[in-house]
Amino acid sequence: MISQTAQNQLLHVANEGMSVSCHAVPSWHIPGFYFDTTGHQTAKRLMEADAQSACTAALAYRFTGEAIYADKAAELIDGWATVNKELAGDDGPLVSAYLGTGLLQAAELIKHYPGWPKENKDQFISWMSEVFLPAWVTIPLRNNWWSWSLYARLSLFRFMDDQARFAEAAAHLKEHIDNSLAPSGLIPEETMRGSNSIWYHYFSLAPITAAMKLIHDTTGENLFHRTSPGGANIKTALDTLFYYADGHIEEWPYDKDQKFPKPLASDSWPLDLFEAMSKVYKEPEYERFVAPYRPITGNKNLNSGYYQSYAWIFPVLQFMDE
Repeated sequence: MISQTAQNQLLHVANEGMSVSCHAVPSWHIPGFYFDTTGHQTAKRLMEADAQSACTAALAYRFTGEAIYADKAAELIDGWATVNKELAGDDGPLVSAYLGTGLLQAAELIKHYPGWPKENKDQFISWMSEVFLPAWVTIPLRNNWWSWSLYARLSLFRFMDDQARFAEAAAHLKEHIDNSLAPSGLIPEETMRGSNSIWYHYFSLAPITAAMKLIHDTTGENLFHRTSPGGANIKTALDTLFYYADGHIEEWPYDKDQKFPKPLASDSWPLDLFEAMSKVYKEPEYERFVAPYRPITGNKNLNSGYYQSYAWIFPVLQFMDE
């Protein structure tokens, strides 16, 4: 029943996106959010609309088998791969990772669709590899930026069937978990983000957990119960975030007045993350937290109305094969 309700909502969103035309530009310039908020939001919206339409259409194709959905996803993927030649701006590497994974998810879902020719797939790989990948691997930060970089790279290498580079990125993910998480479950670099520090904990854990599922689905390796030599454990990090999100925001030990969705809704964080993790850990408390808001779709960007990023979109449907 839960999955059927989610599928119905998915089809609603996918059908709305069928009228979207590709917004790709030759040079995609995304200024830093904290330096040019308006410019950042305007530039980001170009791919927000396309990634949402492509990803939900591809998911709709997965569940219905209707070619019209796969054709829409392919149209938008091909549009960006054909038109875009350059990524620029301070926030280009991060935004291209957390929105580009939406196109990668769509591409993976229609990978074997007969109506998407091999030459188009190859063009998509070349575009991602030549325009986006160099920006992802050279990100100097090791906070949420690196989380998204690793998830994006793993998504690309899986689509490419590049086992060697996938394994290398998986090893980097383990190092990132080991180095970024404290044994307490907090992420020290994100605790310094002022009134957004809880948000940034979510925004780092979402791609890390999505990357872990990608690794499990691809190689069978399960990192969800791994504890690093230094005591870092992703479940501890999730439980720590969950404690504060579950009615204890005022107890956050760092900056007060944390920005947190009020009221929670099916399209607000961190419900997407904990819906997914309720499937991984079968944790009753996670289940209690998310159940009233189902079907959970994904975190919406309040400024644009499109999904903010592509770790967990319609998370219950991402576990349908298990």
